Amino acid sequence: MKKKIMLVLMLALFITPLLQADLSRRNEMKTDPITSYEGTWEGSISIPGQELEIIVNFVIHEKTLEGTIDIPLQQAFDLPLNIVSIEDKLIRFDIVDVPGDPQFDGTLSEGMNTIEGDFTQNNATFPFILHKKSIKEKERESAHLEEILQSIRTFIDTTLSQWNVPGVAVSIVKDEEILMTEGFGYSDLENNKPMTSNTLLAIGSSTKAFTAFSVGLLVDDGIIDWNTPIKTYMPDFKMYDDFATEQMTAIDLLTHRSGLPRHDMMWYGSYFTREELYERLRYLEPNEPFRYTFQYQNLMLMTAGLMVGRLSNSTWEDVVQERIFNPLGMKSSNFSVDVSQTSDDFALPYNGSPTAEPEEISFRNISEIGPAGSINSTSTDMAQWIKMLLKKGKVDDTQLMMEGTLETILTPHMFIPGKSSNEELTYRNYGLGWFILTYRGHPFVQHGGNIDGFSTLVSLLPEDNLGVVIMVNQNGSGYPGGLNYFIINHLLDMESVDWNERNLTKLISYSELEDEAGEIPRVEGTKPSHDLNAYVGTYENPGYGKVEIGNDGTQLYMVYHSFASPLEHWHYDVFKPTEGVPSESNTLIEFHTNIQGDIYKFSSSLESSVDPIEFVKLPPLELYAPEYLIRFVGKYEMGGVEIGVELNKSGSLMLTYPGQPVYELIPYEGTEFIIGNLDNFRVTFIIDKNDEVTGLTFIQPNGTFDAKKVERE
Repeated sequence: MKKKIMLVLMLALFITPLLQADLSRRNEMKTDPITSYEGTWEGSISIPGQELEIIVNFVIHEKTLEGTIDIPLQQAFDLPLNIVSIEDKLIRFDIVDVPGDPQFDGTLSEGMNTIEGDFTQNNATFPFILHKKSIKEKERESAHLEEILQSIRTFIDTTLSQWNVPGVAVSIVKDEEILMTEGFGYSDLENNKPMTSNTLLAIGSSTKAFTAFSVGLLVDDGIIDWNTPIKTYMPDFKMYDDFATEQMTAIDLLTHRSGLPRHDMMWYGSYFTREELYERLRYLEPNEPFRYTFQYQNLMLMTAGLMVGRLSNSTWEDVVQERIFNPLGMKSSNFSVDVSQTSDDFALPYNGSPTAEPEEISFRNISEIGPAGSINSTSTDMAQWIKMLLKKGKVDDTQLMMEGTLETILTPHMFIPGKSSNEELTYRNYGLGWFILTYRGHPFVQHGGNIDGFSTLVSLLPEDNLGVVIMVNQNGSGYPGGLNYFIINHLLDMESVDWNERNLTKLISYSELEDEAGEIPRVEGTKPSHDLNAYVGTYENPGYGKVEIGNDGTQLYMVYHSFASPLEHWHYDVFKPTEGVPSESNTLIEFHTNIQGDIYKFSSSLESSVDPIEFVKLPPLELYAPEYLIRFVGKYEMGGVEIGVELNKSGSLMLTYPGQPVYELIPYEGTEFIIGNLDNFRVTFIIDKNDEVTGLTFIQPNGTFDAKKVERE
């Protein structure tokens, strides 16, 4: 009997704590059931043919359960939830402001780690299940993520020197969390100044995405329509091709399908204002029909930015500053390398490659072409940019751009011919300011940027909610590409591909091919057809501007925009620049002789995809001075016919011949003038030994004819 009592007592000792714990848990559920729901829950909705991944986060705020839901496949994140009801193990919640009244009715499992039930939307019902993440799971994920980030840091530390890259700044955003904004290497090699997350670097053509976004903001405002001809908004818009002039839209400007090749030497290093570049578009020859094919073109993006400024009664810079930089908190970003150099933390620009040591070069201000590539930024600022884009245009609780407008920007609009030699990449398309393709089956949006001394690559993988920005202070660098894929592979747990070695091998091979490239063919033993002074003068193309040809006493030289170079005689009347940008592309200059035997123009392949660009020699400026021209005014007589020469109010000489139109006399050289637009009809005024004008001579294809000046009464 005693043994039985002791056994019962011992059982009671074990059972009582368990009953008390269960009773305590039940009482807690009855008094405060919301605590069981707090945390992160992952699972899916079983829709026909697919398990739609969902992530629910519940938090307790002021004793009330609140929540958000992520639906990664639909690129929907942080959608607010409305907790309709909680009763013991039953919970009902719906998604706020989503069409179709989406609602979850679930039951919490006995172990309080699973919620199962029905999801209803548009009167259709599907099962769903959610599993609660444990603290250990979260700790394991955090540790794994830190391992990945450390492997990225190690990769950068071991590969920068292989590419001779001075420094790199990296931004990584994943699932709306900024994982990295860090600098590696140096912003200034000479002074061992480290690259930081706040170091300013030029992002070059990655600016184009900001310009497309600024146009999209005006679309949201109802100021611009994507498909309305821009001549509606800018009546003075004019292209070389009349059809392009009348039909060009904002989408055409932003997709590189204008029919124009690059024509970069027209603006690069020039002193033209943005408005002057815009006015010169009409003189730039296309090489393809309008909308026929993709051809990368900076001047069209500049035009889009100019349109944004005009229609905002402001400037493109002010619109981007006020409507993008400020809302995103991009406090360091600016529009000019001159502004960057007033900062306490900016990177110096360098040349260099895997086969050449870094060499500091000069900054180049490209403000005139600004909307195509002038933005400077930091990894901290750029993280905010890609975070907003991944959130479908949302900043905190503010919708900066309508989702539909941003979707238009990131949608393919123009196919790009040619397939990548890398099997991981598909055919490319172009959206509005973005290249669009897939990487190993993942939708992939990116844009690079290169400008003197700097290279940038911005990438978005929207369905994976991943964004990466890589900025280096090396000219035309191939380093960002390999680093970008290394980061993507590791963060998405893809099988490793050694992009770094692959790209290094290709680049070194290309460098060797360039070194082996032969020189431009040359005919030895020739000489110029004229004395060198005959080539001297100012030459002009209405699109490209003016070129000065001078003679330093031993050889000719040229000055074009901000570039100057000696001209080496190549053969006959062909010369070759030997210094600076014109020499880097093996550009030749060919001078031409007119029917009179004078050097009157030169041509050069500044844009290789069109006919050589022609620059016509201009008369000396003094030939346009009224005090010089007045001496030729008067009456002239030839065979009984009276010919008049007058100076009009515009300061031009005008020729009157009975029975003929009135012709303008266009200065040619000395006392010789071209008659109107009749290139082979000229007139030369005759000057005696006393420097007096005594007559004129008509020079025509059928001979020369003299007229004597009639003395004034």
